Amino acid sequence: VRAPNISELYAPQNGTFEFITDPCGIDCVAEGKPPRAANCATALQALGIDPTTFDPANSSYSPQNSSLLGIQGGNPNLDAEQAKTWTAGVVLQPNFVPGLTMSFDWYDIKLTKAIQYSTAQDIVDLCYDQPTLNNDYCALITRSSTDGFVDSFQVIPQNVASFRTAGLDMNLLYKVDLGGKAGSLSFRAVGNYLDKLSFVPSLGAAPQNELDNWDYPAPRWSATFDLTWNKGPLTLNYGINWWDKTRRVTREQEAANPDYVPSQYIWYREKWEHEVYASYDIEERFQIYGGINNLFDRKPDVGAVAYPISAVGRYFYMGIKAKVF
Repeated sequence: VRAPNISELYAPQNGTFEFITDPCGIDCVAEGKPPRAANCATALQALGIDPTTFDPANSSYSPQNSSLLGIQGGNPNLDAEQAKTWTAGVVLQPNFVPGLTMSFDWYDIKLTKAIQYSTAQDIVDLCYDQPTLNNDYCALITRSSTDGFVDSFQVIPQNVASFRTAGLDMNLLYKVDLGGKAGSLSFRAVGNYLDKLSFVPSLGAAPQNELDNWDYPAPRWSATFDLTWNKGPLTLNYGINWWDKTRRVTREQEAANPDYVPSQYIWYREKWEHEVYASYDIEERFQIYGGINNLFDRKPDVGAVAYPISAVGRYFYMGIKAKVF
C-alpha cells in the first residue's frame, strides 16, 4: 500500500491557466477511443451545438487558442493505493562454464486505487474516452451553454486509476581470470522484456495499452552491455545502452488518419549509446577517472528534442576521488 502524501491531500486550491485542445473538435474526435464520438455528440447536442460543425481549433475564443483559468489543488478524500505483486525466477551457474551466472525473473504487478494527478488536457480527453459521460473526469469540467467550449476545469488527484505491468528481467555475468599479468575480464548484460504495460484511467474504463503511448514511450526490449578489463589499479570499461523502437504516433491517431505523418516517422528509432570509461587508483586514497559518453555523437530522432538520446551529443568528463579518512 501507499498512503497519499501531504501535498496530494492538502495542497491549497490555486488558479492555473491552461491551453486545452478540445477532443470533441471535428479535427480531433476521430483520434480518441471508440466511445469519444458518441460521448461528444451527446454532450454537444445537449447544449444545442451541432457536433459535425464544432470547430474550436479555428476560434480565437476557444481554450485551444486562448488559455483558460481553472483550479488546481489537493484532495483530502483520497484513500491509500493498493498493489498485488508476484515474481518467479531462476539462477543458473553451469559447471561447464566457470564464472558464468545467469538469472531470469518474471514479474507481475497490479496496482489499484492509484492516485491519478491528471493534467487539464488529460481530464478533458479522458472524460470523453470513457464508456459513458457519467465518470469522475467529466465531473471536473463544464462547457459553455453559448458556444460549447470548455469554460472551467478542476485539477485534483483522485483514486481512479489502475496499472498493470508484467515482464522479464534478465541478467548475465561472465568473469574470467586471464592469468599471469593479464588481469581479469568481465562481461555483463542486463535486459528487460516488457510484456504488458496498461493503464485504466477510471473505474469501469477499458485498459489503455501504454506500450503505444507517445507521451511516455516504453520500449518492448531494452538492455545494457558492459565489457570491463581490470588489472591492478587500472580499470577500462566499454558500455552500450540500447532499447528498441517506440511509437511516435498512437495506433488511434494512425487509424484515424493514415497520413498523420509519413510512414517512416510513425516510430522513433532505436537508441544506441556507446560509452568508454577508465580509472586508475593511486595507493588507497585517490582515484583518477574519466570517460566519454555518447561516443559516436548520436543525435535525437528527427523532430524530437531529446529522444531517444540526449541532445547534448558526445561529451567528455574527468575527475578525482579522494578518501579523507
